[in-house]
Amino acid sequence: MANIQLAYNLKRYREAYGFTQQALAERISISRQAYSNYETAKRDPDLDLLTKLCEVYSITLDQLVRTPFSEDEFKESIASYHISYRSGTNDILYLTDEEIRFVLEYRGAEWERQHLVAYVLHQMNPQGR
Repeated sequence: MANIQLAYNLKRYREAYGFTQQALAERISISRQAYSNYETAKRDPDLDLLTKLCEVYSITLDQLVRTPFSEDEFKESIASYHISYRSGTNDILYLTDEEIRFVLEYRGAEWERQHLVAYVLHQMNPQGR
C-alpha cells in the first residue's frame, strides 16, 4: 500500500524547490514516469531513492516520509540559512538572503542551466579566486 503522506510531501517539496518532474527525475537518475508514480502514490520509492531525495532537499527521512509538508516551515527554514560550512575545511561562509535564493534557484534549475551558470562564473574568474 502506498504511503499517501509521502506522495503528498514529494509533490510539495518538488514544487517548493521549483523542480519539474522531469528535472527532478534526471537529478535522481530515474524516468519522469517513475517519479510521477511516486507522487501519485501508485508506487513507493525504495530506501536508496528516498535517501537521494532527502539529500536534494536537505531534509531528514522522517520529514520526507512522515511529517506533513508545511509551506510556512519551509519558508522559515530558507530564511534561516545564513551560515554554511565548507566540507573538509574550517571555512565558514556567511550568505545573504539574495545569495541563498540564488543557490536554491541554481539547485532547482535543469542541468543545462546549471552548466551555463558554472561556465559564466568560470569565465568571469578563470583562476578560481
